[in-house]
Amino acid sequence: MDSIKKRKEFIKKIRFLFLIGAVILLLSACSAAILLTPDKTYSSSERRMLAKRPKLTKKSVLNGSFQKDFETFLSEQVPGRTHWVALQARILRMLGSRDANGVYFGKDSYLLERYQMQDFDWKQVKKNIRRVAAFARKHPRAKVLFVPVKSSVLAEKLPAFAEISGEEYFFELAGQKIPKERQLSVADALTAHASEYIYYRTDHHWTSLGAFYAYEAWARQMGFEPLAREDFEIRAVSDSFLGTTFAKTHTGGKPDTIHLYEPKNGQAFQLDYNMGEFQSDSFYDYEKLEGDDPYSVFFGGNQALADIRKDAGDGKQQDGKTLLIIKDSFGNCFAPLAANHYARTVAADLRHINIPASALVEMFEPDDILILYNSVQFMEDKDIRKLK
Repeated sequence: MDSIKKRKEFIKKIRFLFLIGAVILLLSACSAAILLTPDKTYSSSERRMLAKRPKLTKKSVLNGSFQKDFETFLSEQVPGRTHWVALQARILRMLGSRDANGVYFGKDSYLLERYQMQDFDWKQVKKNIRRVAAFARKHPRAKVLFVPVKSSVLAEKLPAFAEISGEEYFFELAGQKIPKERQLSVADALTAHASEYIYYRTDHHWTSLGAFYAYEAWARQMGFEPLAREDFEIRAVSDSFLGTTFAKTHTGGKPDTIHLYEPKNGQAFQLDYNMGEFQSDSFYDYEKLEGDDPYSVFFGGNQALADIRKDAGDGKQQDGKTLLIIKDSFGNCFAPLAANHYARTVAADLRHINIPASALVEMFEPDDILILYNSVQFMEDKDIRKLK
């Protein structure tokens, strides 16, 4: 009996040592793969930049920032990261969790971003608000429009007891600092259509329909009559879009449909991108529909500068007013609608421009200026410093 008992204990030890060895081997293999392969700078599956390898300095080690940043770097460079992220999200969902990786599993196949007060650098937020307020006071024709996040407008899609905070405080701060006469709002217009398909299920952006309702509200607040939906040919160009929110979980949600709006009156436009880098006669780059980010069908992605002119025929361009839109990616499907009301529309993305916004004003001499940002993207955007 003693020999049998000793044999069982020996087998247990062997199994335990084998398990420990397998774990060590797996960790060693992953570490070697990370250290020996070139660092990845962009994740096409998550559609975001990855953490860079931190620099080893005496100061960074002593204050703990190197250890923290290196841990983040390793977690983002691990082989098969996409599969691990998806597996983690699926397990959490099976266990009844209402969220994973900063995403709520909402009703009706909606994935909604989770934002909390502590997620934001409020020093940076207040600095951005001061800058946009100063710019608005300096330029009399400037208007400011912040787009609320999906989880705010579609609150009914959230799971029970989901926490959403941060945006209301931001709107309160912005409302206090930015001159009242320069503020535009689309929150009520979007909320009134919350039961419609105004935000993508798997992406943080509004849909073309959401952008259209915002365009209607903007036009009326600017004092002119917006075009009706019946004035556009609306075409579905993709029904398999899985956006940035899905990329954080790789589970849940339902593929989205992307619609494009073309005016029925036959109005043609000529677009010059990035000061002569390339030209086009369309707001849309259809080749992007087959790539990693179908939302890039609008303008071919986030261009630094898009100079849009109405075509008057015979190679000539219409005379008239100019609109300058300083925007983030939410402006990409808004600008083609607004461009119908101006002879020239210039859409600028400060994230990709190395000159201040005042230089754009001096260069294009706009009659109207629209600063259009999603609230959260504005709060986190460090390039707002160029708004001077």
